[in-house]
Amino acid sequence: MADVLCKTGAAPTSHLKAGSLSLTDAIVLALASSAPAQTMAVALPALVAATGYAGLLPIVCAFVPMLGIALAYQRLNRWDQSAGATYTWVSKALHPYLGFVAGWMILMYYTLGTISMTVPAGAYTLQFVAPGLVGNKIAVALVGGVWNVLVTLLLLAKIEIAARFQKALAIFEYSVLLLFVILGMRTLALGSGASPVSSAWFTLSGAGGTKGFLAGTLIAVFMYSGWDAAIYVNEETKDKETNPGRAAITSVVILLLVYSLITFAYQAVVSRAALENSAGNSLAVIAEHLLPGRSSLVLSIAVLLGTVACLQVAVVSSSRLGFAMAEDRVMPAFFKTLHPKTASPWAVTLFMGAVNLVFLCLTVFEAGGIREVLSNIAGALGIIASLYYALTAIAAVWQYRAVLRKNFGNFVLGGVWPGLGAVSLLGVVVESVRTRAVSATVLCAGLGAAAIGLPIAVAVHYVGKVPLLAASGTQQRESS
Repeated sequence: MADVLCKTGAAPTSHLKAGSLSLTDAIVLALASSAPAQTMAVALPALVAATGYAGLLPIVCAFVPMLGIALAYQRLNRWDQSAGATYTWVSKALHPYLGFVAGWMILMYYTLGTISMTVPAGAYTLQFVAPGLVGNKIAVALVGGVWNVLVTLLLLAKIEIAARFQKALAIFEYSVLLLFVILGMRTLALGSGASPVSSAWFTLSGAGGTKGFLAGTLIAVFMYSGWDAAIYVNEETKDKETNPGRAAITSVVILLLVYSLITFAYQAVVSRAALENSAGNSLAVIAEHLLPGRSSLVLSIAVLLGTVACLQVAVVSSSRLGFAMAEDRVMPAFFKTLHPKTASPWAVTLFMGAVNLVFLCLTVFEAGGIREVLSNIAGALGIIASLYYALTAIAAVWQYRAVLRKNFGNFVLGGVWPGLGAVSLLGVVVESVRTRAVSATVLCAGLGAAAIGLPIAVAVHYVGKVPLLAASGTQQRESS
C-alpha cells in the first residue's frame, strides 16, 4: 500500500473561505450540532426506557472517554487543519482504507442523524398547526422534509450568515432549557413529579444492571456526539491551528453540564410510560406538566429551533467532509464545486440535502411508530459515533507516539486519556453486541453502516483506479 499515498500533484482549483469564523462561532456550531433541546426530545425517552431514572450514570461516565476523544481532536487539528478531519487524520496516521471507512461512517452518521432532527422538527411544527397529526409518520416526514429544504437553501449563502443565525438560536434555546430546568427542580423539591429522587438514580442496579448501563451509554454517546462539528469548519476558522480544538473541548464540558441538569430535572416530571410513549414530542409533554397552558409551547419552540439549528450544522459538516474527500478523488468531483462569491460548497450541500430527504422518506415505511424509529436511530448513531471517535483517538496516540514520554502532560493528555477514550468506546460497542443490550435493528444499522465502507474503499482503489488519499487535496492542504 505504499503507493497508495503517492500524490498526483495537481493544483486545486478552489478553497473554502479562510478566517470566516471566530472561536465563539466554532463553539456555537459545535453546541448546535449536539442540539441539547432536540437531542433530549429524542434521547430522553430512550434513555429512561434503557436505564430507568439512572440516566445520569451513563451521561457522566461517557463524559470521561468523550473528553479524551476531544483532546485527540485538538492535538490532531494542531498537526493538520483539514475539513476532512478524522478522514484525513486516520488516513495519514494509520491507513488510507481506515481513513476512508472513518469518513464514510461520519457521512452515514450525519445522513442517519438528520432523521433524528427532521422527525422532531416535523412533530413539533405539527404540535402548533395540527396537533392531531403528530403521530402520523407521513405528515411528520412531509413537514420535516420542508424544514430540510429550507435549511439547505439557507446554507447556500455565506457561512457567516449561518453562524449568526446559530448564535441567535443558541441564546434562545439555552435560556428556555434553563427556565424549564428550574421548574423541573422545583417539581422534584415539592415532590409533585411522577417519582421522587432516590439513591437508585445514581447506581448501576438502578440503571438495570450492566445491560441497561451499556444501552444507556450508547445513547449518551449519541447525545454528546456532534461537538466535532467545530473541527469540520477548521479551514474557515480564525487561528485554525488552535481555535477548533478549543471549541471542541469547551463544547464537551458544556454538554456534560447541560445534559446532566436536563436529565435530572426532566426525567421524572411525568411517568415513565408517558415519557416513553411521547417519541420525539417528549419535551412538549414535560413542558405541559411544568407550565400548563399556552406558555408551555415556548419549550416546543426551543426544540423546533434547536432542531433546525442542528440540521443546519449537520449539512455544514457533511458537506465540508464531502468536499475534502472529493479533493482526494474518493468522492464525486462535483463535490468540489464552490460558489464563486461565497466560497460555499454548494453542489455537495444540495446533494447531501437530497440524500437526507431520501432517508427521511424511508422512515415512513419502517415498521413501528415514531418512538421506535427514533430510539433505533439513537442507538445506531451511538455505535457509529463510538467507532469513528475511537479511530480518531487511536490515530492521535499513534501520530504522537514519539513524544508521549517526553513529559507527564504529553503522556496523560496525548496518550493515556485519548487511549482510554478509544478503549472505552470500543468496549461499549463490543459488550453491547455480546450482551444484546441493543436490538438487532440497531446493531445492523450501526455496524452495517461501518462495515459497508471497507468494500467501497477497495472498489474506489482497485475498480475506480483511485489511489486513496492520493489526489491533490490533501497534498495541497499540507503545503498551503
